[in-house]
Amino acid sequence: MLLLPVLLAAVTLSAPVFAAEEDVSQEDPARWYQGDDTAQLHYKTLVKEARAAGAQALQECKSLKGAEAKGCRKEARANQNSDLARAKRILKARSAAE
Repeated sequence: MLLLPVLLAAVTLSAPVFAAEEDVSQEDPARWYQGDDTAQLHYKTLVKEARAAGAQALQECKSLKGAEAKGCRKEARANQNSDLARAKRILKARSAAE
């Protein structure tokens, strides 16, 4: 009886696992490799990410109704405002260090 689970585990663990094929027909956009090595560029990146995350969160709120949707939108705006405030703090700290 104990042999069956051991055999099943051995077969499962020894089965080959293949990753999904990567589409290499198009190159990565050049912007992916542009550094944000100044305080201002880093700040712009953080703001862009905060706004994108906020927009995504608001989009997810659209599936909700009533008070739940209102609370979701309020939380999404609060999170975005928090992220933007954090970006400003980082800009201030990096600008002072440069």
